[in-house]
Amino acid sequence: MSQDQPPRRSSHVEMPVAYAAVGASKDPDVVKYPPEGTTPYEEELRLGSGQDRFLIASSLLMTWGAQRGSGVRVTDIVRGTGSEYVGPSFDGDGKPEAAGDVEEQFGPDGEPYIVAGTTAVLHAEGQDPRSVLVVYTVDEERRVGFAWGTGDEAGAVGEQLFVIEHRADDTVWAVARGFVAAPKNGLLGLRGRADVRTALDAVKRGIAALAPGAQPAPDLGPSAGEQPVAVEPAAEPEPDPAAAPAPQREPAPDEAPAPEAAPAGEPEADSGDAATGPTHQRRPSKRT
Repeated sequence: MSQDQPPRRSSHVEMPVAYAAVGASKDPDVVKYPPEGTTPYEEELRLGSGQDRFLIASSLLMTWGAQRGSGVRVTDIVRGTGSEYVGPSFDGDGKPEAAGDVEEQFGPDGEPYIVAGTTAVLHAEGQDPRSVLVVYTVDEERRVGFAWGTGDEAGAVGEQLFVIEHRADDTVWAVARGFVAAPKNGLLGLRGRADVRTALDAVKRGIAALAPGAQPAPDLGPSAGEQPVAVEPAAEPEPDPAAAPAPQREPAPDEAPAPEAAPAGEPEADSGDAATGPTHQRRPSKRT
């Protein structure tokens, strides 16, 4: 190794991003103590409650649902390896352990979950395309999400974390946190402030796209203990008591009953199609 280059950890991952402080969005204190020259933000939106809502929102988020649901096209996706620096780990004897394999997860339509190292290009209407790099993911029992960093200076630059939280009171929240700054193209003027505002507005639209009803929810199958509902064929319409004819003489065993003619001047009742039910709410009474 050249003496001009500092040694790197074996888990080092190149981060082709256009900002410093990579990974700073992990710390909630970044809102109070952001990197110098950046605008911090934190937005949250309640999505509902319960395990099902958490799973649905997580699946949407981890398959680009926040972006696609807010009208942003995601193209040129190059899947990463899932590698990121998470610190050393040790076995029971204190010896360093190699990092374990990343568990692959998929959405209901088969699209793989976002992993660290993934790159993509985002196309928002009326804006230049933006290249992003997923710098880390969150995969906890009650928190799921990912953070990207901007890879160009075509607008505001910085890091954005999107996460779904299933909190102790059983509520489910979409949370976005990060920091952005104007590109390094001179003094922070009107264009720079507009770029920052555009980035913050996009964050709000992204988490709003995860709200129930904002877009079709993925079909995760029946919940635990839920049985599929059997569809029964349409039943024959029951006769209206008011339309029942008066009792008549029973025919002899060898006598075939004669067909009953409709009363003169009254239309026959239409029982309707068997699939849709009767077309009349009430049949006319029959007089004897």
